[in-house]
Amino acid sequence: MVPAHVVRVQWWRSVTVRLVLASTVASTLMIGVVFGFLYWRAIGVVEQQASDTVASELRGLVEHFGSVGLLELMRTVQERSAVPTEAEPVYLVVDGLGNRLAGNLLAWPPTVPPDGRWRKVELYRRGEDHPILIGARGYELAGGVRLLVGRALDGRVKIQDAIGESLLWALAALWTMAVGGGILLSRTILRRVGEVAAINREVMVGELGRRVPVRGSGDEFDRLAASMNDMLARIEELMVGMRTVTDSVGHDIRSPLTRLRNRLERARLPGATEAEREAALDDAVADVDLTLDLLGRLLDIARAESGLQRGEMSELDLAAVARDVVDLYEPIAEDRGLRIEVSADQAVPVSGHAELLAQAVSNLVDNATKYARSQIRVEAVVGATGARVAVADDGPGIPPEDRERATERFVRLDPSRSGKGAGLGLSLVAAVARLHGGELVLSDAGPGLKIELVLPSLAAVDDETIGPGQSISPAAPTSEYQDVVAG
Repeated sequence: MVPAHVVRVQWWRSVTVRLVLASTVASTLMIGVVFGFLYWRAIGVVEQQASDTVASELRGLVEHFGSVGLLELMRTVQERSAVPTEAEPVYLVVDGLGNRLAGNLLAWPPTVPPDGRWRKVELYRRGEDHPILIGARGYELAGGVRLLVGRALDGRVKIQDAIGESLLWALAALWTMAVGGGILLSRTILRRVGEVAAINREVMVGELGRRVPVRGSGDEFDRLAASMNDMLARIEELMVGMRTVTDSVGHDIRSPLTRLRNRLERARLPGATEAEREAALDDAVADVDLTLDLLGRLLDIARAESGLQRGEMSELDLAAVARDVVDLYEPIAEDRGLRIEVSADQAVPVSGHAELLAQAVSNLVDNATKYARSQIRVEAVVGATGARVAVADDGPGIPPEDRERATERFVRLDPSRSGKGAGLGLSLVAAVARLHGGELVLSDAGPGLKIELVLPSLAAVDDETIGPGQSISPAAPTSEYQDVVAG
């Protein structure tokens, strides 16, 4: 019983068979054209040599007739006709009435007029029932006498037979190699395709960790396998992320909703005072805000990872985005006793989604305000690796072994946060980086943590093309970023 998703392909419908047949037909045609050209050239050379020889001999006999007369010409022709040679010469001298006077031909061929031009005619030897091909020239002498000189074109027939035999051998070798190569190619291709199909079937039933073998040959199959493995890794990452989100959302939403229900229940108690009811309602509103914030962040991550926002991307200045975000966070930093330094004077042109990039940079600055001890440094530059926004603080930092986990969803590396926040800030930034074809890099700020959002740059920027403070496109108004500041 063949599963529904397994397609059994007849051998004559396979790509390998069609490829072998197409290549065999093309090679056969090519060999036919090559041998046809060789045959045409060889026959032409043989005929030209025979034609030149006959023309030369005919001129000599005509001159001989003019100097010694008819009787001497007849004697010379008769002597030459009696000498056997491989060329099988043909001679004939007839009078004005067509009577044979000398030569080894019984009668004048009607298809060879005495005009001196090269003609081909089929003649029969005595005692044979198959004709031979003769090339001849005829000439009319004085007194109505006609002279014919010819040669048998056996060389042409031999060449024809040799080329025909060689063509058959070449075709036999070609078809043998085609069949053998087709079988080898079929086994190789079908084996690799079978491996890919088997891996796909295992992935379809839930084995997300399976990967297509890469043999290191660097051929098309290895490139296809590497591409499929990247796709399978991404699918596994998304599926694991979805399971993590499902599990974490159930916990993180249940907690504020449970607190919300308990506080509302307390507010409904008959003995509750007005102050207790107002406090319960305030706490309930805070729980609702926390839940909405969690759902909003999850939606932002889903939007970034879906890739649907690629159609909304436009050219913008990443430095202007960084300056606007810093302007928004300066009051918050001052309230917490922090100093923000920004270095974003030079334009940093990128192609991106303005709202998501603003959200990402805001998350980085917000994260720094929570952990910095005294200062935060924000920098937007174009480097050798592309455009980047770097946010560094002088806080406790993150150990190197935990930096990769820091960008995962619902990961809280600092237990002192007492449940506030959902651990989604850096996850959103990482998702935005992937959407733009970039990456998120965490490193040591010495002391503190440095986080870089690295994106592909539109162009190399220098002081001659773009001056300080000059933007590639108009910077978005500050009001566009009011709703993306993380609280």
